[in-house]
Amino acid sequence: MKRAISWILLFFWLILIFTFSHQTGSVSTGLSDQVISFFPEIIDPELLSFIIRKCAHFFEYFILAILTLNVLKNYSELSKKEIIITILFCFLYAISDEFHQGFIAGRTPQIWDVCIDTCGSLAGIICRLLFSKRN
Repeated sequence: MKRAISWILLFFWLILIFTFSHQTGSVSTGLSDQVISFFPEIIDPELLSFIIRKCAHFFEYFILAILTLNVLKNYSELSKKEIIITILFCFLYAISDEFHQGFIAGRTPQIWDVCIDTCGSLAGIICRLLFSKRN
């Protein structure tokens, strides 16, 4: 049952990332604008939009890495092999995600976003490993 739940959560997250990437540029901007509306006008709205978008990339892949490690942990203890598999999986999914955005109106693939996604996944791996050692 634990395996099934971890797989379901991973697939749900992959679909969620795909769904966000499948939004047109105007819909995506609208979501960012909604988040910006919660902040006082201290920071330039364009800069704040940029920060929010990049933090979203980081967070999506932070969670993706944790969910991937959780799936792999069901089959063996976490080792360097599982960590490398997770990094490669997240990196390749980030590349495919950016490629996908190239076909969506108002969106463009960005290598910088793949870097942010990969950093998010590395941070997720580190947090997951630190949490595992504490328990």
